[in-house]
Amino acid sequence: MKKFLIIFFALFIASSAFSYPLGIDTSVKHKLLPKIENFNYWYGDIDYGFVVYIGTKDVAGFETELHIHFSGKKVTKSLLILGPAGMDDRNCIRKYREVLRVLNKKYGHYTYQKEIKDPMIDDLVSFSVCAPIRVELYSIDTYWKSKGVEIIATLLGDETGFYIEIEYVVDKDVNPSRLKKIL
Repeated sequence: MKKFLIIFFALFIASSAFSYPLGIDTSVKHKLLPKIENFNYWYGDIDYGFVVYIGTKDVAGFETELHIHFSGKKVTKSLLILGPAGMDDRNCIRKYREVLRVLNKKYGHYTYQKEIKDPMIDDLVSFSVCAPIRVELYSIDTYWKSKGVEIIATLLGDETGFYIEIEYVVDKDVNPSRLKKIL
């Protein structure tokens, strides 16, 4: 299962055929909604600046959702959400580390990690290492910078479950035609 997850994510996120994660072209003004393999349009509009897609199949056991942000009809940011299906109180940290390994392979070792701990965490008696994440007392952000794109992977939770969010933010100062070669 672990090998499958790594291979699938490597192909899913790191394919050299993609100009930007999931094949989204950031160098053009979009007139129509981008068609994204394994995702169906759910709501939003390019002119509104925000479009949401729902995954049509689980990615290595994860339920998926994709948010794409537009400015001037160009993609400026995308957010891939993994979960809550596929993660639980026993495996949320392990799943996050597996995703980080895939991203490290694609973008090099992360630049830095930021842990956000609420002081109340010291008063929590928990039954698992993931319990503080579920009650929103703890989260982890991991950052990469890759030639014109900032990547942020976040492990967080709420009462409905655990999520890994992978955010891709296009640097406004980079020539969009260069992004085709970068990712």
